Amino acid sequence: MLGSPPASVRLVFDDGVRVGSGVKAIRNGGGSVLAGKAHVVGGRTLVVPLRHDLPDGDYTVLWRVVSDDGHTIAGVTAFGVGAGRAPPTAALSVRNGPSAMDVVSRWLLFTGLLTAVGAAFFRFAVGPVPVRIMLGAFLLVFIGVSGLLHDVPISSRFGGTMAALAGVAAIGALFAAIAPADPVLEPAPFITALLLLPGPSIAGHALDRGRSAIEVVADIVHVGAASVWLGGLVALGFSLRGPDDHVATLRRFSNVALVSVAVLGLTGGVRALSELNSFSQLWTTGYGRALIAKTALLAALVAIGWINRYRLIPRLGVDGLRRSVAAEIVLFGGLIVAVALLTDLRPGRDRTAPAAIAVGPTPLPARQMVVQGQEAGNLAVAFAVRAGRENVIVLGPNGAGVNGLSVTINSATTGSCGSGCYEAFVPLGGTAKVTVNGRTLTFAVPANPRPAARLVARATNAFRALRSVDYVERLASSPRNRVVADFTLERPNRLEYRIRGGASGIVIGNRRWDREGNDPWQPSPQSPTPQPEPIWAGHVTNAFLLQTTPSSYVVAFMKPLGPTWFTVRLDRRTLLPRELRMTTASHFMTHRYLRFNAPARITVPSPVR
Repeated sequence: MLGSPPASVRLVFDDGVRVGSGVKAIRNGGGSVLAGKAHVVGGRTLVVPLRHDLPDGDYTVLWRVVSDDGHTIAGVTAFGVGAGRAPPTAALSVRNGPSAMDVVSRWLLFTGLLTAVGAAFFRFAVGPVPVRIMLGAFLLVFIGVSGLLHDVPISSRFGGTMAALAGVAAIGALFAAIAPADPVLEPAPFITALLLLPGPSIAGHALDRGRSAIEVVADIVHVGAASVWLGGLVALGFSLRGPDDHVATLRRFSNVALVSVAVLGLTGGVRALSELNSFSQLWTTGYGRALIAKTALLAALVAIGWINRYRLIPRLGVDGLRRSVAAEIVLFGGLIVAVALLTDLRPGRDRTAPAAIAVGPTPLPARQMVVQGQEAGNLAVAFAVRAGRENVIVLGPNGAGVNGLSVTINSATTGSCGSGCYEAFVPLGGTAKVTVNGRTLTFAVPANPRPAARLVARATNAFRALRSVDYVERLASSPRNRVVADFTLERPNRLEYRIRGGASGIVIGNRRWDREGNDPWQPSPQSPTPQPEPIWAGHVTNAFLLQTTPSSYVVAFMKPLGPTWFTVRLDRRTLLPRELRMTTASHFMTHRYLRFNAPARITVPSPVR
């Protein structure tokens, strides 16, 4: 709920994004309130401009962005304007997931790419390959890329890589078309095909933010091994149609295929370990289920390959081999469907593990309960306790309570107390160990917690009375996605932030400037906000003193909106914060406060574009 209408809705992402299609902002039950086109500033912040002076009411924003690896991410955000209103409900909905067109396009791309690269390996390591195979493979790559670029900016990593693959495929197709007329050019399409090999790894998950370089190498080798097998099978199928002696060709390809299968299995295991956070994600996420289907098809292919190598080749059963190779190619077609889904789905490491996510909000703990928050993977977890009664509240990334989890408190099983709420009655000592789907969190349990609402109010006033504040912020949405930024707040309405290795921003009154790295500053309007303002400002409940030392107080409290949970260490003499931890859906934040009342230094940036 907002007391005054905002000038825009801003969504900050962990990695670079581009604006997607279909961004909307409406008044619930009414029409559009967009004031212009949505745009991205600083590479990671989506800005949805809104009309000025919105009347009191409920509003819904549907946003859509395209990440650097080509995935479309969408969601809805609801807000209300006007004091005393009930929490707003979103009037729009959105679905995330690959479309049929995307899956078909990726299937065409990978079928063509694996065939072209594998046939090139076959040409140089096993035996001759008809050039017409390469022409068909390059055309499949070009058509698949064309389908994938319908809504992806070329400036993104995925879009730029796909455009490069289309260019390579076009050149390769040209070579394949003219090579029959000029034997000197016969090797050209095969050499060109090898340039396609790193494309999927550059465009895909292996280069996502925070990934190891080893994963990129493993992914390229994985694609190469699959290419050697599939492309080699296609080339072998054409080779077996001729009347020549096939003994030498069969034995060479059998040896090459054996090595490729071993490499494929090894690198596939490395990739699976890097894309999944837990074993259970194999069946609780779409990515994991697609991985199971891929593995089953691969096992069937290995079985047929074993029959080929140890039964048919020693007997030189060419007719049987032809049928076997045809069956393998059909199975490979199904396997590539699984690959198309895998590359279009978010990996398990970016998903939550729960079996179900409730639609409704979580119940708020009783006012007399001490509440503390922590993160468990992608989940926000709060532990509330009072006189032998304990609640665990779990929020998913979308802010809804998560049901269907395995939650224990000091090894005691919990029961349901509402949406995303788990309850137990367990005697506790000084700590409580809360386990959520195998992740264990430890919470301090104060013996005699004292109410601290007045202490929090005094700390808020002390913060607002400062001339300036400097602190370091760490913000994460999952174990892999996090940013660190340096913030400065100055009286009366100035703010500056610098994301380490990323964007920067300056706000002065009703103006702001943003930039990515050392790019020129981009100005935009901004609703003025008084500074310094503590991040916990507003209505808080469940404020209790957890710990007192000679130099500090540790207090825990929550804001019902969200809900959002805070634990703050305050200086005992000044009541100014030293450290802060904030936990809510997809926002796991810590602050380390460095300086107070330093000389003013925030100014209008120069030069400004």
